[in-house]
Amino acid sequence: MQEEQGIVKRCNMGLPKATAYLVEWFVRYTKNRDLLFRKISEIKEEGENVLVKQKDGKTLLYHVQPFPDDFGKLAESIQEEQKGIVVYNSKENFDSMMKEWKRLSGIKGLTIYFVNPFSKLEKRWIISPNIHSKISDAQSLKEGLNSMYLMVDPISKEEVEELTK
Repeated sequence: MQEEQGIVKRCNMGLPKATAYLVEWFVRYTKNRDLLFRKISEIKEEGENVLVKQKDGKTLLYHVQPFPDDFGKLAESIQEEQKGIVVYNSKENFDSMMKEWKRLSGIKGLTIYFVNPFSKLEKRWIISPNIHSKISDAQSLKEGLNSMYLMVDPISKEEVEELTK
């Protein structure tokens, strides 16, 4: 019920329902992940952005963009030192990330969350392109990332729109 109210509130603020759903899921995930570490002092939502302030003074900005047109351009537009992009785990998003891999791997502090809240397997997989490009060789990179992608049920734009009606 509380989740539904949050989604309705975000939609009333002008967010498309698929985006509102993903923002709601990511905020809840972030809070749950922090239950053990207790590092977060504040979580602030600003439309598609989720700003996470930590007790140590660090600020992390996550941009929720369900199906971005250009991963590289989007990542470069986020100015914070620690930044993230939250997307649905679709084949198009995976292919788009791979197409921009060289560009993304040059951006320090970037983390990408591939999410499917409706998955019967894992709900998300996470990658930091800058770090992953340093620890894996080019030949095994695509195969390794594809394995991570398949740990979460892929979801299409049409399925997201249907499930978040």
